[in-house]
Amino acid sequence: MAKRGAPGGATPPRPGAGSPRKNKVLFIVCEGQTERSYFHHLNHRYGAEHNFQIQLTPRKVTEGQQFNGYKPVPAVREAIRLKNSTKGIKNTVFWAVFDRDENEDIYEAFRLARQNGINVAFSHPHFELWLWLHLASGPPGRLGRDRTVIPAKLRRIKEFADFVKLVEPHHFEELIKDGRQATAVKLAQHLVADCPSGRCAPAPEPGASGHAPNCDVLLRDPSTDVYRILEVLGIVS
Repeated sequence: MAKRGAPGGATPPRPGAGSPRKNKVLFIVCEGQTERSYFHHLNHRYGAEHNFQIQLTPRKVTEGQQFNGYKPVPAVREAIRLKNSTKGIKNTVFWAVFDRDENEDIYEAFRLARQNGINVAFSHPHFELWLWLHLASGPPGRLGRDRTVIPAKLRRIKEFADFVKLVEPHHFEELIKDGRQATAVKLAQHLVADCPSGRCAPAPEPGASGHAPNCDVLLRDPSTDVYRILEVLGIVS
């Protein structure tokens, strides 16, 4: 999958003209197709109910087009560009969403994000962990950089047997059944408490990171910050 930096001169997406001004607007820059498809469904399902809009970058691609996501540093830089380009819009929040994967620029991405007020939803080893937590009976053990374990677990679930990269509508419906989102949040918080650094704990403030400032992000195995976005949006308290 090709990754890129910010498109020069691109116009940032903006909320529709008829949108209530009270709406919270989240600009989310995604590394991969899985993330983008998940947040698309989240926005469609809950946006009107909870008074928020999610503006996704990259924009949706049509069939046959290549998806050009953002590696960590370019993702943060694009979020910074969007932040600087949308200063007239109220109630905006900016996120960069990326994974451990094989990325070598994660420390720099976190440094840039801290300096510029960009939120990071980081998953180790990858975003699919967040999906799996909805269906898991408990938190997984250490995964290292193995990218095969969690997708294999997902595909053992009947409704995810066809899962490859995109979160399709029927996948999303399975994720939101029977309080599964609340379960996923609790398991993600458990992973924070179980962080190998030994200095982390779930934050009392919704949407805040529970990882200590001196926690090494590359050692957060396994972990995912995606639950923080659901807290910010009020989907799960």
